[in-house]
Amino acid sequence: MIFLLFFSFSTFSQYKKNEVDLIKTTIENYFKGYINRDFLLLEKAFDSQNGTMKVPILKDEKIIGFQNHFFKNLIQKWSSREKLSDDVLKKCALTILNLDIFEQKMASAKINMKVDTITYIDILSLQKIAGDWKITNKIFVV
Repeated sequence: MIFLLFFSFSTFSQYKKNEVDLIKTTIENYFKGYINRDFLLLEKAFDSQNGTMKVPILKDEKIIGFQNHFFKNLIQKWSSREKLSDDVLKKCALTILNLDIFEQKMASAKINMKVDTITYIDILSLQKIAGDWKITNKIFVV
């Protein structure tokens, strides 16, 4: 009985570890795609059908609200930006600050992304869609 309990726990732990690795890969695809302006990596990371990002609406340099922008448009915009220099790329950094997974179906992540002189804090919602983890929603502060 103890063996069966240990085996079940070990199998569950291994399954959860695999899910964590898959989610981290999705987040890394986002980061690498963003800094390298790589359309394919960004598309792998995001739900490009229905996913959205909350973007601040500014008036007189103050946030007066938020508006949804679809990833399908953002991915195109991000990947067509001017390439970052090798010096800037070396200084870019990603830190996953927190990761919560619910029943291997959805997750949330808080990340710190340093890109050039800007540090973003993102809160990401992820869902397993057709067997792949995808970022379905994003909010951020700079």
